[in-house]
Amino acid sequence: MASKVVSTKLTEEEYGKLVGLCSKTGYTVSKLLKRAILERMNEQSQTIQTHKEPQPEHKIPEPTASQTKTKNEERFLYY
Repeated sequence: MASKVVSTKLTEEEYGKLVGLCSKTGYTVSKLLKRAILERMNEQSQTIQTHKEPQPEHKIPEPTASQTKTKNEERFLYY
């Protein structure tokens, strides 16, 4: 499974608070941030699911006769 890196910039004060929180909780910066992100995404997902209103069913309209082409009528432009 491939992993992706997510990064952000913090002020010295923000970074100091983050490191202090890591010291209190016993997490590394990376583990604490990953846990916080995943928890937030889970909360958002649950909020969206519980507040989701039924959406009307969208159907793709059938092409009209003028929009339909046979293979012989198809033309491609190459540059």
